[in-house]
Amino acid sequence: MRIIRTTLLALLCCLQVSAQTPETTSKQYGELLQDFVNMRFGMFICYNIMSYGASWGEKNYDISTFNPKNLNTDQWADAAVSAKMKFGLLTTKHHEGFCLWDSEVTDYDVASTPYKKDIVKQYVKSFRKKGLKVGLYYSIWDSTHGIDKDKIGPPEMDFIKTQITELLTNYGKIDYLVVDGWFWRMGHHEVPFTEIRELIRKIQPDCLLTDHTHLQAPYQLDIPYFEGPFGAFPDEDNQMASALGHCSFKGNGWFWGPETPNGMLKEESAEKLVSKLETLESRYCNFMLNCMPNRGGLLDPVFISLLSDIGKKWSPNESRIDLPSKKHLIFSAPIVTATASSGKASHIIDATQYKTDFKHWVSDASSIQTLTFDLGRPKNIDIVTLVPNHKSKPAPETALSEGNILECKTYISNDNKEFLLVSTDSWPTNSKYRSIDFKASKARYIKIEILKWNGINAIIAEVEIGNSTHQMN
Repeated sequence: MRIIRTTLLALLCCLQVSAQTPETTSKQYGELLQDFVNMRFGMFICYNIMSYGASWGEKNYDISTFNPKNLNTDQWADAAVSAKMKFGLLTTKHHEGFCLWDSEVTDYDVASTPYKKDIVKQYVKSFRKKGLKVGLYYSIWDSTHGIDKDKIGPPEMDFIKTQITELLTNYGKIDYLVVDGWFWRMGHHEVPFTEIRELIRKIQPDCLLTDHTHLQAPYQLDIPYFEGPFGAFPDEDNQMASALGHCSFKGNGWFWGPETPNGMLKEESAEKLVSKLETLESRYCNFMLNCMPNRGGLLDPVFISLLSDIGKKWSPNESRIDLPSKKHLIFSAPIVTATASSGKASHIIDATQYKTDFKHWVSDASSIQTLTFDLGRPKNIDIVTLVPNHKSKPAPETALSEGNILECKTYISNDNKEFLLVSTDSWPTNSKYRSIDFKASKARYIKIEILKWNGINAIIAEVEIGNSTHQMN
């Protein structure tokens, strides 16, 4: 029986990856983001064990029921083309832990079902054949295999890294990787963001990453994600290359259910979806329409008709100007510790967004707040991102202006005694993330003096420190 592997397996995987691929992207980062938003419209294929009746996050659901006798990924791709979609995104593993490929580290996968065949392989082949880009969705939170908050050790990290390595080495070029059940469930420290991000870069240098953080900011990811069913939506002046997921039909959450074939939501229609698509397109936000294959492995006729109708009513706006050129935090430096003049400092570097329990840093009402971050050793840094106050539930999911920083000064140091001022910044009262840019410098400590904020208490959901080039050390 296949089980979670030991550290030796992870070491072998890393050695193989390092030998195969470079550590820097082959395209300029801005070009990758532009390529992404140029795709505009994609099919979010929510298909996994929840399609067969499992409840959200249910562990060890009986997978013997998984036997799609009519599964046809060519049908999915043809339907995507009919709507003028340019890419797909398949749920290779959802929170329940069932894998649509034959994973070497578990028997809880498609190879152990009556169906047996690799669905990820079929999907990527069909979509590439039609000229469509390929995205894969992977949940780090995994109820069946015990991958959860406060339960992560070396065996669990080996399991995660091995499965990501399988997905990114066995199916050719992957354009877009979506990770879920990570930040909002357990934070980016217990499963370290930098380790996972750099593993992905080594295997697939041009693969862009999304984590469903519920933070409307480019925090520890490339493509911020808007959770459409929670009411999240990009602002009119949005300039983040981003994506929005949207459901038009009733089902078992995002997955197929008995109501689905006749369950279009009252407020939905081809015309309204085209209008939403046009609005998102103007805001550099790709529209990912949820299309749920049924238990036979096919899209129901209602999806085929809807997608064809959208394709007849919509054409890309080729006159849209390119994304504005700007400085991006590309490489993230792990923050070892944080201190704060008030509030709970740990929340500023290890937050979560679980249901209505938001672990944000909240200051007292003093006139000046001081935050100091230790990177463990000197790193080459030139950018800091401050993520504003957020809420994901109750809907609408949104970034909030309350508590957002209005004025601050940023200093760097290597001994935590003598600090050099590198930036003085101010922003209008709004809910946008704050980007602090300064000349690239080698530093271990970063100190931020917050001079003014909106409201009684300063509030920061997360802080990321890093570099806008390919040189971190």
